[in-house]
Amino acid sequence: MAKKAKNEPYHQMMKSRASTLFCPYEDCIDHKNKANENIIFIRRYGRGETQNLFKCTSCKRTFSERRGTPLFECHLPDEKVYQILKCLSEGNGIRATSRIVGVSKDTVGSIINRIGDHMEDVAATLMTDYHLEECQLDELWGYIFKKKRICQNLSAC
Repeated sequence: MAKKAKNEPYHQMMKSRASTLFCPYEDCIDHKNKANENIIFIRRYGRGETQNLFKCTSCKRTFSERRGTPLFECHLPDEKVYQILKCLSEGNGIRATSRIVGVSKDTVGSIINRIGDHMEDVAATLMTDYHLEECQLDELWGYIFKKKRICQNLSAC
């Protein structure tokens, strides 16, 4: 009984968060419709704040709050992913980032791929049908050091 009372504020918070969500399944009659209040909170499935399971009462299917984000099916805590992205945006390399954050370099590479793929999708969706006369784009460029011994082995250097 004490455990239920302890989780009550969290359940109330998730109930209010459920009102901002919609069913992600395209074949559901309430897909992308927030007005029906057809989403209910089921349970928490991880340690992170966004690892919550919701259910659509129209189609009776469950979905994660992370669905459609680069963190979907990611087992790292949100804070650790944000630390990785912050280190990379500050110009740290993959190995330095892995040492600073305390994860393997493969994990950092996986996060880079996840975020990159998601950003390609976002850019493809948002950057369509623009009719501009003039446009200036800025990018963050990174420099990858090429060692002399590798450069000597390659004829195209």
